[in-house]
Amino acid sequence: MPMFHKFRRLVWRSWFYFRAGYGTYIALLIGYTSNLVVLYKLGVVGNHYLEGIFYSLTVFAVFGVLVSVPAAILLGLFHMKRTGAYSAEVSLSTESNPYVYKLIPGKEREVFLPLMVLTAKGLAKVMREQNALSPQEKEEFDSILAKADNLLKGQMIGHPRQRSRSLDSEDRRSWRLGVDEKRSTAS
Repeated sequence: MPMFHKFRRLVWRSWFYFRAGYGTYIALLIGYTSNLVVLYKLGVVGNHYLEGIFYSLTVFAVFGVLVSVPAAILLGLFHMKRTGAYSAEVSLSTESNPYVYKLIPGKEREVFLPLMVLTAKGLAKVMREQNALSPQEKEEFDSILAKADNLLKGQMIGHPRQRSRSLDSEDRRSWRLGVDEKRSTAS
């Protein structure tokens, strides 16, 4: 790799680490501390009711930490479990990640998918010899293998930035019926 590319890579990595470190740690500590100081100065100093309870910034800070940290943890838990905000954040992150729609270079492209394709082709060969594959299943199987071949060629599959259609109850019911029919005919 030429020296310029190494330097450019180092600059971009440093920029990423700077943003992560500053945004996650430094800005949080500075913002939290400045909020405590401002709240103490505006809300406690000069207020004869609260000055008796919070006689110093240290006492106010300890009280603030004891109240705000558990409250922030509960709000974070609520954010993750009970609101649509987190699922929207994850959905947007997934849509913007190109490796959701194509193979990750390395072991996934070189080993895992080729091994899965070979295994599937071997299984299909056995099923064809035993006439256990219906024309519809063969067509579906060939379609999936074509997508796997496209992935191996470095192409994308799926539709980035479009919401994928999940199985609705009717699809699930028909799929279960198909599985149950195969089980009953196999017995």
